Amino acid sequence: MQKTLLLVAIMALALGGCGSKTRELAYKKVQIQELERYVADLEAQLAAKDAELAQLRAGTAPAPIIVNNEPAPSGWQSRDKDVSITLSSDILFKPGSSILSDAAKKALDNVADTIKREYPGAKVRVEGHTDSQPIRRSKAENNDNWDLSGNRSQAVLHYLLSKGVAEDMLGFAGYGMVQPVTPNSSPSGQAKNRRVEIVVITNK
Repeated sequence: MQKTLLLVAIMALALGGCGSKTRELAYKKVQIQELERYVADLEAQLAAKDAELAQLRAGTAPAPIIVNNEPAPSGWQSRDKDVSITLSSDILFKPGSSILSDAAKKALDNVADTIKREYPGAKVRVEGHTDSQPIRRSKAENNDNWDLSGNRSQAVLHYLLSKGVAEDMLGFAGYGMVQPVTPNSSPSGQAKNRRVEIVVITNK
């Protein structure tokens, strides 16, 4: 009887260990996928910077962007009659998270200063976007990509508010995966689609 109980106990421990190993391997696989996405985003950003540097060296850099007869601040782009800046979600947040990183806060400090200095009184809309990959690790906080994009845009809005951007000038939107800037068929494309766009509405 004792031998039988001992055998059952050993089998239970073995099975439990197998389950633990399986979960650990699955978790490691998700971590690797997230790191691959992060590296792809950094590579895309590096390639863009290399292209800008090549243009500067060749003397073919594009002319300054003009919005309402004024040059847009460095890093900002025209958007119809408005001006916007795009920030990578992989820089602003950890995968699946809507908590701002320290690097995000430094970048948003500059954004808030620019808005207050260059566009006082203008409406500001914070737009969150994701790639098409389903939510995996943050199911407790986000049901889907709509939730994630909305939570991230709200996090940015609250930080801009804390830095003195007027409350009655701010708004947010979460667009989930429905407004990609490039196909989601590659890791680099997915990285470009994970973004937050801050739009300053300059047209009166």
